[in-house]
Amino acid sequence: MTKEVGQPSGPRPGFRSSGGGTHEVPGAALSYVEKGRGLPLLILGSAVYYPRTFPASLHGSCRLIFVDLRHFAGKLDTGRVAITLETYCEDIEAMRSRLGLERFVLVGHSHHGNVALAYAKRYPHRVSHLVLIGTPPCDVRGTLEAGHRYWLTHASSARKAVLACNQARLDEAALAELPPGEMFVARYVADGPRIWYDPHYDAAPLWQGVPIDTEAFTAFRDFFVDYEFNWRLEDLSAPVLVVMGRHDYVVPPTLWESRLPDLPPVTYRLFEQSGHTPQLEEPEAFARLLLEWLGRDEP
Repeated sequence: MTKEVGQPSGPRPGFRSSGGGTHEVPGAALSYVEKGRGLPLLILGSAVYYPRTFPASLHGSCRLIFVDLRHFAGKLDTGRVAITLETYCEDIEAMRSRLGLERFVLVGHSHHGNVALAYAKRYPHRVSHLVLIGTPPCDVRGTLEAGHRYWLTHASSARKAVLACNQARLDEAALAELPPGEMFVARYVADGPRIWYDPHYDAAPLWQGVPIDTEAFTAFRDFFVDYEFNWRLEDLSAPVLVVMGRHDYVVPPTLWESRLPDLPPVTYRLFEQSGHTPQLEEPEAFARLLLEWLGRDEP
């Protein structure tokens, strides 16, 4: 277990990428940005949100490449496109080709980790290491039920009071007038006590400028309704690192603790002062863990 005091600092003021671009696929324009040099890490999800959450201390040893998935990407008016988990895997493969990557470390946070696993199972020769952060090892229903039980059992009364206060402040009539993407962000920010170690943390700045394609987002969520989390060593031999937060009440660590005996061997680390996003909440401890696991120099 990793024990290190740390608080999420939010996006760095004046953040600028050192490189990037856009790659068009049917129905979407996927952006990517790069930071640092060294071992390539392909980080799935959003080229806007995720660069704000990964520690800068990794830049000296790793080439961090943040790529959009469709639900956090610009939408192209090219007609209706069927969106499946296979579509997402092919998008990642197209981006890999565009970037000229042969083998790389694949990183996914939350449900983006489930997408990362799906890609790694389809293209195992491309993935040297797989990193799953706050990723649920089961379907949506199982995750929601486990999160509810974990919240009732482990959340402090003070944390529960902050959530109740946040929810009371939500104006449902005003929310109904917002575009769906803005409504999602407002609810996400209000749900902070379930997501962050610091129950008062304001995640709104992390979402500034993030495009949200609500149609793709709905399809993305549906991937995991009848979802089975598994892999076989003969199909995916890349080492797997799983990072969870003790105070993650959305994807509770108890999910992994119950699944580990049934899965191929993984390196599992639990961060004691993190919620759903350990790379932001305990950045230096996360960087040390990741680099040590990858066999790189410490930051």
